[in-house]
Amino acid sequence: MFKPDFITITTLSIAVILVLSSTGILQNMAFAHQRQLFTIGDKDYLFVVGSIGEPLYVDQKSGVELFAYWPDPSDPVNSQANGTKPIEGLESMLKVDVSAGDKNRTLDFEPAFRDPGHYEASFFPTVETTYNYTVFGNINGTAFNATWTCSPGGGESEPISDNSTVEISPNVTRKSMMGSFGCPQPLSEAGFPEPMMSNQEIVKKLAEIGNVTKVQ
Repeated sequence: MFKPDFITITTLSIAVILVLSSTGILQNMAFAHQRQLFTIGDKDYLFVVGSIGEPLYVDQKSGVELFAYWPDPSDPVNSQANGTKPIEGLESMLKVDVSAGDKNRTLDFEPAFRDPGHYEASFFPTVETTYNYTVFGNINGTAFNATWTCSPGGGESEPISDNSTVEISPNVTRKSMMGSFGCPQPLSEAGFPEPMMSNQEIVKKLAEIGNVTKVQ
């Protein structure tokens, strides 16, 4: 009976990883973000957007995470392709508007430490709802405005794939959209061994206790 040795197993493992990487499966497993491929002016841009530190929980520090790339023409939606290069300096061109319900706040992007093409804008999500991240600004003379919306079902359970060509605004065309990222989850799901309460839940409980006290 054939018994694979360590070298054989290692070789097979590397082969599987290479196959997953080439098909994009490994990328989607690595983090739940959404990638959108644009033509802005006369150049292509690949923007990958999601939340910092997914899964995302209410009252825990998170924020908007943007990865920006010059895409590989032979595999433009693959941020790991050989010809893909990070885009630096976008913190001076782009901002992000975070909205939840009827509330919104505009945040500045900061370059991530020692990771070219990676930008972050931190905030604390305080409500379990749908968040929209609208990245906007001026890229080399062209006005840019595009939105990424979280998925209530989570990044892995509701992947998006859309290769239709959509004109976003003058001189801005979206050519592909893939993947998704999750909306904030209840803080109680992160607690162990006892469940945690969000600030909103604590305020609600205190109000209930106050009302009971008044009645008594």
